[in-house]
Amino acid sequence: MQPYFTFKGIRSTDMGIIVTKVPPITKPERTVSEIKIPGRNGVLHNDEGTYLNYTKEVECAIKNKGKNVPQYAEKINAWLDGYGEITFSNEPDKSYRVMVKNQMDMNGVLNSFSKFLIQFDCFPFKYSVNKADEEKTLTTPATIYNQGTIYSEPIITVYGTGNVTITINGTGYTITGISGYVTINSEIQEVYKDTTNKNNSFSALDFPRFQVGANTISWTGSVTRLEIKPNWRWL
Repeated sequence: MQPYFTFKGIRSTDMGIIVTKVPPITKPERTVSEIKIPGRNGVLHNDEGTYLNYTKEVECAIKNKGKNVPQYAEKINAWLDGYGEITFSNEPDKSYRVMVKNQMDMNGVLNSFSKFLIQFDCFPFKYSVNKADEEKTLTTPATIYNQGTIYSEPIITVYGTGNVTITINGTGYTITGISGYVTINSEIQEVYKDTTNKNNSFSALDFPRFQVGANTISWTGSVTRLEIKPNWRWL
């Protein structure tokens, strides 16, 4: 099958772009600094437990016979711009969060048949394409399993009233004064109800995480249900 990529929901083949080479599947670089101590052999490593963005390059070509070149160039430039999610044909079940990194010279590209390179700056992790299939609704305490290869940062909406404590893997997260529901968003580290900030109602040292493997979830207080977007992710 001809290689392709899908960016912002639009497939490269639908834009008349021929992908000649998709990027390989690679692991992001871990953030580790070296510490050199005078008089001591070797170096120490300070592992920050985080990962760096990296670049995925896609080699492409365009065959432009019969196309209106200026309008075609504008259409491609408008599409390959800014931020979005991308999937590649060699990994169709995963999506990456990316930004188009390089400036493409469409005057050089839009000859009768030309090759060009697209560089995508990738956030370190990749996510499931079928995120909706991972979402969970809990009405009783349960154990859920992180399907990814690194901890996830979930979005948890708590439906209930009053003061509630959600316990995940033995760590408690308390929300006070719930009226109907409130959302704990670990990705952006914010607590809110619709557009109203509720950070002051949240009491915990950190935001919830789901570790790889089994994660136990329970609660105290008046809770009718939890709606969870687990955001499983892979290196």
